[in-house]
Formats: sequence, C-alpha cells, structure tokens
Amino acid sequence: MKYRVLTMMAVLALAAAGCGEVPVVDVQATRGDTLKENLINANRHIANSEATQIDSYAARRGWKMAKLASGARVMETRQGNGARVEYEDTVSIRYSVEAINGTPIYNNVEETVVSGQLQPNRGMDAALRTLCQGSRARVILPSEQAFGVAGDGDRVKSRMVLIYDVEVLKVKKMNGK
Repeated sequence: MKYRVLTMMAVLALAAAGCGEVPVVDVQATRGDTLKENLINANRHIANSEATQIDSYAARRGWKMAKLASGARVMETRQGNGARVEYEDTVSIRYSVEAINGTPIYNNVEETVVSGQLQPNRGMDAALRTLCQGSRARVILPSEQAFGVAGDGDRVKSRMVLIYDVEVLKVKKMNGK
C-alpha cells in the first residue's frame, strides 16, 4: 500500500509539472511493481506521447524531418557551404524558439556555443552536428532532449517540446582553422 501511494503521488507530480504541457499519465501499479518501475513507465509514456505529437505537428506542416538517434527532428531549410559542425567546434548561431503549441519563447537570439557542451540541451547539440556554416534548419526537440523537467529557469517551462529555427553563422574548428 505504501508503494502504491508513493507511485500515484509521483505520477501526479509528473503530470502536474508541465502545467498542461504533459499528457495525462495513467500508470496502474500492480502487485510487485516498484516506484522506480512505475516512474520509468510514466516517463516512457510521456516520451512516446511527445514523439507522436512531434510527428503529427511536422506532418501537418508538410515538414520532412530527419529523426536523430537522440529523438530530435531536423529539417535543413537552407544548405550551408561552410565547415560542418563537429564535436568541440565553437559555433556561432542565431535562433528563435517557440513551444509546440505556438507560444513564442525567444526571438532572434545570437549565441556562441561549443559543440558537445550544450548540457542540458543535448538535442540541439546533436542537431547542430548535422549542419554546416551557413545552414539554416528547423529543429524540434522533445522535452527530454531540450530542458526536461527543470525548464530553463526563465521562459521554458517544465517538459516543453521546443521548435527552433536556427542558423549556423560561423564554425570555428577545434584545431583553430
């Protein structure tokens, strides 16, 4: 009984964390299930639900997106002709971000990042490594590959699926070239 109460409290906390952004998760505890197993199942359900939401969103817009191993989706809208982004390259980018529900989050932000060090935004890191200097792309990140349960502490809330319009302005190779 103690585990069942803890499990249901954890599932309710996961569902409430997104303030409407997270699908309702109904995970039934069975005899012998542990809290850890139920949390894993709840997270798996949320990830599958987000993947379905992302695929439907892209399909409605006619976007043909590549799905990366990380779960991020990328569609290059302008092919670059410069150096390809690789691990530990210093990359200058310009981007805008919106939530999958259309809410604008950040607009026309310029930032310089080091590829491979974009924690907690691992999905954007993987997406950048598919692009070259001069490339422009749409990138959709499931919440786990963006800012996860914590959000960014500013405008990105817990468990938000994010859509980036990103442009690779400059790639400085790790070896300085």
